[in-house]
Amino acid sequence: MFLTITLLIIIILLIVILFLNHHFMQNKLDTETYAKTQLVTKISSLTSENTYLKNEMLNIDANNDKHHHGIRKAKQELTDIMNTLIDTEKINFFEIINTSSLAVRHPLFDYARPFDYIVITEKGLFNIDVKNWKQKTFYHFNADANITTTDGDDVNTIDQAVGRYIAQQFHSQFQSTHPTSYTFIERIKNNSVVYDFYSHDPYKEAASNTQLLENKIKEKSNHSISNIGLVYFADGSVNLIDGPTKREQYAETVSSKSNLREVITKTVEQSTEALSQEQFDKLVAIFN
Repeated sequence: MFLTITLLIIIILLIVILFLNHHFMQNKLDTETYAKTQLVTKISSLTSENTYLKNEMLNIDANNDKHHHGIRKAKQELTDIMNTLIDTEKINFFEIINTSSLAVRHPLFDYARPFDYIVITEKGLFNIDVKNWKQKTFYHFNADANITTTDGDDVNTIDQAVGRYIAQQFHSQFQSTHPTSYTFIERIKNNSVVYDFYSHDPYKEAASNTQLLENKIKEKSNHSISNIGLVYFADGSVNLIDGPTKREQYAETVSSKSNLREVITKTVEQSTEALSQEQFDKLVAIFN
């Protein structure tokens, strides 16, 4: 009898041990399966992220290529415009300075480098900032809600309303009453719309740097000559939403070769003073 009871107890213990072992092994298997699933998900996520970043880098490289192409194309167009002005006897000489060739220690580096080209004529300087933006760009929008119109511009559009609203919302984080203009682009993604702001408004920067450059040239050459900053959208900028911000006297925005030609020609024709050959040569020498 005692032996029978002992055997039953042993059998029951074995059954319990087998059950517990099965339960433990099942938990271990479930844990390993979960870990493998998480690992596969993580790898998939990292792969997708790497693919996205790679595509972004390719896009950046493509945009850089387009920008460099736009700069080269702009120089060809500027040369063509200047040669036409010489042929029509509106100017006698010109020089196109590539600012990328200026040394860092050059006395005009800080003032000229924000531009891609400085076009020197005896009747004025044209400081060219070449842009090649393909994204939808809200250009030169002021955060001041009171500014709603610009002469000759129709601001009663959805894009204008969106541009003013986004600029005001972005500006509100700084808790500043100082009016500031912004330029930003719109990126539409699968489940979001992102607005990326440029650190500086190109138009405002062109106007400010042109004024500084004009003063510095006057200081270096001992004579004054008019300067105008031109923000040139070499791609035609079909996606450019021009904001209603008040324009500066030192800068213009141009979005086509014909527009560029028109502004330069008009400036030359309205010039009442001209440098002599000697003064022109000295001015060119300042940039060399």
